[in-house]
Amino acid sequence: MRLEEIKQKLKLHAKSVAVALLGALSAIAIPVWQVYFVETSDINVEIGEIRRVNAETYRVALATEELQLLKPYIDEALFYEVEPNGDRGDKIRYPNFDVDTLIKAYDSAKVDLKNIAETKRQLSQYITTIDAYLDPENNEFLLTEFRVGEMKSWGLSNYIDDDEAVYYERQVLSITRNYSGMKFKTDSGPALNVPALKFLLSDVKEDLQEVIEENDATLEKLRDNMRGIDAQLAKIQGEQQGLYSFFEVDIVATNNGRASASFRPVGMVRVNISDNNYVDIKLEMVDFQNASELPPSSTRLLSYRSKELHQMPVEDRDLVNAFWGSTGQARLLNLDTKHQVYSSKPTAFADNSNQKILFDHLKKAAASL
Repeated sequence: MRLEEIKQKLKLHAKSVAVALLGALSAIAIPVWQVYFVETSDINVEIGEIRRVNAETYRVALATEELQLLKPYIDEALFYEVEPNGDRGDKIRYPNFDVDTLIKAYDSAKVDLKNIAETKRQLSQYITTIDAYLDPENNEFLLTEFRVGEMKSWGLSNYIDDDEAVYYERQVLSITRNYSGMKFKTDSGPALNVPALKFLLSDVKEDLQEVIEENDATLEKLRDNMRGIDAQLAKIQGEQQGLYSFFEVDIVATNNGRASASFRPVGMVRVNISDNNYVDIKLEMVDFQNASELPPSSTRLLSYRSKELHQMPVEDRDLVNAFWGSTGQARLLNLDTKHQVYSSKPTAFADNSNQKILFDHLKKAAASL
């Protein structure tokens, strides 16, 4: 077929050819448009909160004389192992404790110092009462009228061993209520075992006197060493935060697109003081298996966690501790499975900083109502 004939036929069928070409182009262009312009994800990430968490794995032994003074204020059960059935096991040879336990013990010691005069006065009053019962010439406090109710009102378990306090109360109850062991006389009440009761109250008096002496000695040492304990606890807390803490970062991820996105499990917080003064903190997504998928037109709260600071290079760790709570600005970066990187707006590198900013924004809006 000659060229002229081809041109003639094209002229006759120009409209049909144009429609066919347009259809072919549309068939190609529409999927391309959908893939690259319409059915794409549109991700925005914002930092909700940055938390610095002290690791519970950090534990401290009572390695100094000052810390040893806190021993009476620590739960006795913590000095023993626990059997599989829940019973108390062997005594731990070298016990160690978390920082919160030491701080609570220190607070209890401070309260004890404030109450030292009251405790001594109370114990001395109980000893005076016992002396009155033991005095045969004291007609107001007759030994034959002593009952377990009065001993219970003393709260001996607050000062001596619990088992010993219970033992004393049971013995008093046995002496004053065990009628089978009493001697009855005609026209008179039963005769109590007065010598046994006298001996028992003497033992209680001796125990209370020992408590006063021990408390005086212990609390005198405690008073003299409170500043040293306070300084050591401050050092321990600083070491815990500086070496055995980690960061938790909550972010709000929004997908405004029409295609889903899948995040990688890794993330990073870059903390800037200036252009050339920054530190990067590596993060891992919490519950990656269930949280990484972000459907189209959705919002999800994601959480990331860093390693403990002692696992970081020394230079990075020093910068993190220096920048925390200062003027440093933190920005989170993460990426999806297509290696598209997303970056948040900067926020202060400090606890609850973003919440304060949001609250200030709400206060400002409320003022205009």
